[in-house]
Amino acid sequence: MKTTFELQRAPLKLNKRALIGQLGTLDTIWNIEVDANRFCISFEYMTLADLESVRREIEALGYSVINDTHQFDSTENLN
Repeated sequence: MKTTFELQRAPLKLNKRALIGQLGTLDTIWNIEVDANRFCISFEYMTLADLESVRREIEALGYSVINDTHQFDSTENLN
């Protein structure tokens, strides 16, 4: 599955290299793309637990996830 995390635009500049390097250590995600202009990170993953791992890694680097397309596409949110 593929999702995109939108990050909060904070005083921090988006460090593309650090994000790709940190997320690249996770075995269960791949095709990581960072859009520094839109403050977004897209990637493919296997399970919902992988999303939480990615969120923790992003927050460890000082960024906050404010939206993710997985939540927008979830059929659970349509009810």
